[in-house]
Amino acid sequence: MKKTWYKHLKIVLPCAGAMLLPPWLVSFLPSDAFLGAVVLLFLLINPLFALGIGIAAGWDMRRFWYAPLLAALLYWPGACLFITGWDASILIYVFIYLLIGGAAMVITHLVRQYRKRS
Repeated sequence: MKKTWYKHLKIVLPCAGAMLLPPWLVSFLPSDAFLGAVVLLFLLINPLFALGIGIAAGWDMRRFWYAPLLAALLYWPGACLFITGWDASILIYVFIYLLIGGAAMVITHLVRQYRKRS
């Protein structure tokens, strides 16, 4: 049996770093810059990361199917611990990031399948 655990680290470590590290860093900002950084994080950086991780997972969907789910679920503790505290509205962002990543993964997989056939 081949040891392929290191290939999963290429997905797990960036997910953990991108979804936990920026909220932690934002928590150190002064209050006037905090709101702008949180809006930038919620509306630009995290959706782009979810899109990127979905595209990366779509290249080998059988092996990395969990990547968009992992990115969305790792966003939840990062946002709750470092930014807002427990708030049910965070679940909306978790769901949106899951949809973005899942759609990107499926579309990438379908495009690759189409290109293989033609």
